[in-house]
Amino acid sequence: MGEKYVDIKNSNSMEKFTVQLMDPLLYDKLYILAAEYSISVETLINIAIKRFIEDIDFVRSLRVGKTI
Repeated sequence: MGEKYVDIKNSNSMEKFTVQLMDPLLYDKLYILAAEYSISVETLINIAIKRFIEDIDFVRSLRVGKTI
C-alpha cells in the first residue's frame, strides 16, 4: 500500500511536522474535501485532529462520571 505524507504547520506555535497517511483513499479524500470547502489540507487536518482529541476527552469524562 502506498504511503502518503502531508506536512502540517501549526500557525500558533509555528511547529511543523509530517503526518504519514497509510491509506491512499484517506489522502485523496482529504484533498477532495479541502478543494470542496476551499480550505487548505493542513487546516482540514488540524480541524480533524482537534475534533478527535475533543471526542476522546468527552469519552474520558463520561468514564469518570462527568456530565455536560
